[in-house]
Amino acid sequence: MTFVEIISVTNSTLTVKGLDAIDGTPILDIKPYYPVYDKKDAKVPEWVDRLMEHYF
Repeated sequence: MTFVEIISVTNSTLTVKGLDAIDGTPILDIKPYYPVYDKKDAKVPEWVDRLMEHYF
């Protein structure tokens, strides 16, 4: 699992920074970053907090 910074999203292309993979390797799954499960001081969009508000 690798946490990356999203640089841009255009049509069907997701450009990221910091991916630990060989160039051209297929990506099998993309999941959002949830600080409640991961690093606590991460910046996340406001909608992530709304989505997780009543999860627990």
